[in-house]
Amino acid sequence: MKKYLTSVIAIHNVEGKLGKWPGPIIEAESFEAAQEWCLKNTQYLFVEQEIMEARKEDDTDFQLN
Repeated sequence: MKKYLTSVIAIHNVEGKLGKWPGPIIEAESFEAAQEWCLKNTQYLFVEQEIMEARKEDDTDFQLN
């Protein structure tokens, strides 16, 4: 399953300024499914982007998953 970074936009409780903060990582089959999960379960999170992983296979090559 793919992983997606979420965010929330809210007013800072001390400074009183509007800001954007990272939310939890969502696992879903697609960007749309991750966004649907956010709307259904939180009403305030939104999906930023898919998280890509880089794994080191040996000393010279990297593989994106």
